[in-house]
Amino acid sequence: MPQVSSRAMAMQESAIRKLDLVVAAQTDAQFVRLNIGQPDVPTPRPMLEAVRAWGSPVLAYGPASGTRRCREAAAAYMGRWAPGLRWEEAIVTTGGSEALLFAFTVVGDPGDEILVPEPYYTNYNGFATTAGMRVRPIPTRLEDGFAIPDDATLSSLCTPRTRAICFSNPGNPTGAIYDRAALERVLAWAKRHGLFVIADEVYRRIWFERPPVSALELDGGDDTVIVVDSLSKTWSACGARVGFLFSRNAEVLERVERLGQARLGPQPLAQAIAEAAFALPEAYYEEVRALYAERVGAMMDALAEIPGVVAPRPAGAFYAMAELPVASAEDFARWLVTDFRDGGESVVVAPGPGFYADPSRGTSQIRLAAVLEPERLRRGVALLGKGLAAYPGARR
Repeated sequence: MPQVSSRAMAMQESAIRKLDLVVAAQTDAQFVRLNIGQPDVPTPRPMLEAVRAWGSPVLAYGPASGTRRCREAAAAYMGRWAPGLRWEEAIVTTGGSEALLFAFTVVGDPGDEILVPEPYYTNYNGFATTAGMRVRPIPTRLEDGFAIPDDATLSSLCTPRTRAICFSNPGNPTGAIYDRAALERVLAWAKRHGLFVIADEVYRRIWFERPPVSALELDGGDDTVIVVDSLSKTWSACGARVGFLFSRNAEVLERVERLGQARLGPQPLAQAIAEAAFALPEAYYEEVRALYAERVGAMMDALAEIPGVVAPRPAGAFYAMAELPVASAEDFARWLVTDFRDGGESVVVAPGPGFYADPSRGTSQIRLAAVLEPERLRRGVALLGKGLAAYPGARR
């Protein structure tokens, strides 16, 4: 009998979506979904109007690295943080996921490693496995805000197979923000070790007190830094599947172009949506920040009322990691879906172990996404609290 590949066998199940089939099998409840970062915020009207105005009689192939108009718009937008960025240094991808996959594929060979602060976006594992690589975790702690550890710790984790350090800023799933001093230190350390820096900046416009610094703002990063962005979150356009890879490294750009040629090109209609997104006024981003500040605040205030739950307040993005008084967040999350009901409702959360390379580190943790209206978020957290009170395995 033919055998599937070891690479396919090694693919990790998504911590975010792993309960989807279990949820779909339930017919006796409505679920408040706090497990997935799919905002219910309407996509900005100019972006939808770009779809309606699309006049091409053929949905044709587009260039491998994106249309020039879209690349120019992306470079102009990113130029707010990276002055002088040229359109050739902006590549359009099929979602931020493909941008990350391309970045991983370009910086390393099968068997190589990428350092990632954990807990981390669970799909980094999938991108690394697809590229034949391995995520090597950088342990961080909930108690100190998930800060990147000192250079000595980073160096102790570096091996001859290490090719890059990758992080999200603001953090998914932590909501942490790395400031300029932290990024400058990481960049200097990476340069000393001959490593790339892959900065996942998909949530860069969602912050609550101080804005994050883009890795492309830093001096000395022209040959080292690769930045990834996406329409999905800031513009509430997850289904458009448009992402971006930015770099000033000419060899990286050339090789990403070849990867793009191998999969043909991102859809031009979706890129028209991106052009409309980048034309939005600055006031739009202020509205987005205010909206998520209200939602995250509602979620965190509700969590603070549940006995035994520890959850640091996010500085950006719209996620929070929470420590629960349970031995197994995996078992509890599944029990919420299959057994717990309150008024015909229950709640779906993402179990914490899937955000760690070593699942034992997140045994009692979950990730929550503040992607719903405040009232619905409060209801979801209330269901979580009631579930904990009823759960036979909770620590009393």
